[in-house]
This record gives sequence, structure tokens and C-alpha cells, in this order.
Amino acid sequence: MAFLFFLISFSYAGVVRDDVTVTDKVNFSWKTVCSKMVAHESPLIDFVSGTQIDCMGKKVDVSDFCEKELAHDPYYLRAFVLETSKEVVCESGKKVLFKYQCVKLTDKQFCDQTSEVSCKEIRHKLARRLDIVHHSFTKNDKGIKELNCYFESLARDKNGRL
Repeated sequence: MAFLFFLISFSYAGVVRDDVTVTDKVNFSWKTVCSKMVAHESPLIDFVSGTQIDCMGKKVDVSDFCEKELAHDPYYLRAFVLETSKEVVCESGKKVLFKYQCVKLTDKQFCDQTSEVSCKEIRHKLARRLDIVHHSFTKNDKGIKELNCYFESLARDKNGRL
């Protein structure tokens, strides 16, 4: 959960829970990411955010890199940048339980639409290849509205249907 504030565009203070059943983590150097994602050589690579690096003037979303690198992995969830070690981590897992408190005006993006729409947006950031199993809004014991999303890999037939 320590890296979650980099992954999503809303307040870290609102995240109540981000439990992941991790099956695999694969690390790649920034140099490897840039060499596979841009057409030119990138001797200078800079940290942009928890989800982006700058390869000599071209910003690269590391989720797009991991999406391609882990094309065979049905459990690919998310990607993030480690600034100190200059690595990108591609994370896979089978379940994600996410809970978010609607406490700020900027939370309207997720808290003023349906729970299904909100969870779909969050899935794109935190649980890319998993299915939405549950979505709801509840109120905690202090009366604060909370978004609840549960993602899991559901069984599919050989044609990819549930």
C-alpha cells in the first residue's frame, strides 16, 4: 500500500484499504523500459511520477510497458516506478480489495458516480486484468461514505467467456 499514492490520481488519505493477493512481481531497469518503449537511445532517464519515467524527452507510462511485457499473464494488475533503485515493478495478483473514503471535494470523480463506474476506473489503475466481483458505497461508523471494490480473476471457458 505504500506505493498506492503514486498510482491513483486521488487523495492517499482517502484510501482505507488496498489488499492485494500478489502472485508475482517482475522488476525491470529504467534503461530496459526506455529501450523497449521509445525509438531513440535514452542515456538520460528521469523520474516523473510513480507511474511515469522520462526517456530523453518522451514520457513513458510504465503500465503500458508492463501490459506489453506481461501479455501472457492473465493476472497482471499494475505497474509502478521505484525512484531510488531506478526500476519499474510489474505486479500480478489474483485478488484486490480496495476501499476508499469520500472525504474531500476532489473525491467527486469517484464518489458522485455509480460504484460500478468508479470501480471500473480504479480497476484500470490497480487491477487491470481482474474482474469486478463487487462494487458498492457504504457508510462507516462515523457516517463517512466509502467506495468498496473487490476484484478477482473469474473462471472462463476456452473462448474467454465467464
